[in-house]
Amino acid sequence: MTLDMFHGFEIEQLDWLIRLLCAVIAGGILGLDRELRHRRVGVRTYMLVSLGSAMFAVIAMQMSQDLAIDGVSSDPTRVIQGIIGGLGFLGAGAIIQGDQKVGGMATAASLWMAGAVGLAAGLGYMVFAVTTACIAAAVLWLSKLLSQRGSDDRPDEC
Repeated sequence: MTLDMFHGFEIEQLDWLIRLLCAVIAGGILGLDRELRHRRVGVRTYMLVSLGSAMFAVIAMQMSQDLAIDGVSSDPTRVIQGIIGGLGFLGAGAIIQGDQKVGGMATAASLWMAGAVGLAAGLGYMVFAVTTACIAAAVLWLSKLLSQRGSDDRPDEC
């Protein structure tokens, strides 16, 4: 191996690290609103959902590149489809709470968004991920102004 190979490896590893850290930051931006409202699903969950989505995206892209070198074609978008399905499963868990009321829709939607920004960061769209997380956090913050609207039928305390 030459020194250039190690240099390229370090740059690639640094790129992955930056993408993952960006995903954690974007997830934290979304989860901060939940934490400040003292909800059960808070900043740690959002950061982990975002980080996990970014990790799967990085793995899918790297695996696709590695297989292409070996002459094998692959479709990394299938991993993305799996991530989306898994996020739907998490969202369903936030909605289904075992009682007769439907709640947790905002939690499910914001967990879905955390996965989306993590996916964007993992794919290298880091500015887009953080910008979208900020916009989504603003939407969550603005919704606090409407928190009393229909409070009798809003069981979304997740």
